[in-house]
Amino acid sequence: MQAKLRLVQVRAMALTAIALFLITGCADKVRVFSAPLPSEWGVIVDGTKGGAAVNDARYTDTDQTRTVGNFTSGGASNEEVTAFTNRRPLKLVENVNWTSDNDDVANVTFSPEISVPVAVWIVQGPFDDQRDLAIDHCVTTSGIWQDERMGVRFSQFEIIDATGDPDAATYADFNCTMQAGIEADIGQRANRINVYWVDTVDGGTGRGQACAFGSDFVAMGSTANDELLVHEFGHNFDLRHIDGQATFDMTNIMHSASSTRAFITEGQLHRAHLNDNSALNTTYGARPGEPTRTCAHNADTNDCPVLNTRIWADGAFPAN
Repeated sequence: MQAKLRLVQVRAMALTAIALFLITGCADKVRVFSAPLPSEWGVIVDGTKGGAAVNDARYTDTDQTRTVGNFTSGGASNEEVTAFTNRRPLKLVENVNWTSDNDDVANVTFSPEISVPVAVWIVQGPFDDQRDLAIDHCVTTSGIWQDERMGVRFSQFEIIDATGDPDAATYADFNCTMQAGIEADIGQRANRINVYWVDTVDGGTGRGQACAFGSDFVAMGSTANDELLVHEFGHNFDLRHIDGQATFDMTNIMHSASSTRAFITEGQLHRAHLNDNSALNTTYGARPGEPTRTCAHNADTNDCPVLNTRIWADGAFPAN
């Protein structure tokens, strides 16, 4: 009887060993480094499965390694991984070597959070009131960036009192034809976005203007809601308005007329970081050596995920 029990135990151990061996080689994986675990991270994976191109497959995890199925290379898709997590910038790993072994590992090493300086010029007073308003915008923008995995923070939010400048009154009612003048007359800090707090922008005290996509410039009205600055920075980062698109609403940061802006899709984050016209790549040079793309607003290609790509839900819109 004892001999039979020992035989059963040996067979069980052998089966366990076989099972463990099969688990180690049954699927490809993505492994992250420098992520703030156990915070959740997510990836968009491109490759080929079963001979068919697979673009923008989504996965999330809180562990270091996530299985993603069996990918191969050589099809109509790119072979790459785009990763997102808290307090780290988007990371794109190109030319992943997906093989037929079903045990490939795509390693993703996140870069440190990007730190950007900003200069804020209070052109129209009262200075104390407008300084406090600017600080509110700073706090709200920082919070949205952190919550939405932007991977960007302010290293400096310098507030300058320009209310006594003799040219200040010239720019009280601002429009974009005045951009060069306000920069020359009021001041401009190099290698950063400059924000000018005036009275009205395009005729409204609650409006703002970046004056161009990818610019290093923002003008803000004197009563702007505290989530408007993150919207204007979106334009600096080469993002467009999403008004009227069925898979967006007023809670997205790029709605043109909202007081409830809070969300950024992963499709938008992809453009904000990778578009070569984004201020992250031009004004700040914050991604040296990293890949760039030219993704149009509504592009849906191998290189460019659709704008409404969501690894995580955004309010009423689920992950997709």
